Amino acid sequence: MLEQLQAIIYMKLLIENWRQYLNEEVKFQEILKVLPEAETATKAKQLQEQVLEENPEMIPISEDKLHITLIHQNILELYNEGLEQLQLPTFDKPIILEDVPVKRTAPGKESWVVWVENQEDLRDYVNQVMGLVGGPSNPEPNRKFHISLANLTGNPRDSVA
Repeated sequence: MLEQLQAIIYMKLLIENWRQYLNEEVKFQEILKVLPEAETATKAKQLQEQVLEENPEMIPISEDKLHITLIHQNILELYNEGLEQLQLPTFDKPIILEDVPVKRTAPGKESWVVWVENQEDLRDYVNQVMGLVGGPSNPEPNRKFHISLANLTGNPRDSVA
């Protein structure tokens, strides 16, 4: 009986405090990006391995460079000073990745990405940050949030945006 009561109390505490266990980290480094927490990064690496098995000419993006670009640097140029001084709000939602990698091409470029399922959660966060720096909401309405898995060079900047 005591063990059951302890288990119920533990579950109640877990339900009330689940957000503190999320480790999605948002960083501003020319771009505003989310660094995936361990579980999301593991899924991205599994999808990356799948891409590399089927496309050996591709070079993987290293695990420490896996990220989701929230706002491109061209948009942020006007707000750099405000962002550098801003305590970024916590992104307290899990990143949910789709199950199938997608090939993207542009002249002279090829990359493989995995789309984020919960696009609206990321868009809401972008709007929150833009509001804090006095910028417009939805600054990139055509952006589809994703993690680049591999490209022809292994440099994330060489991926198809």
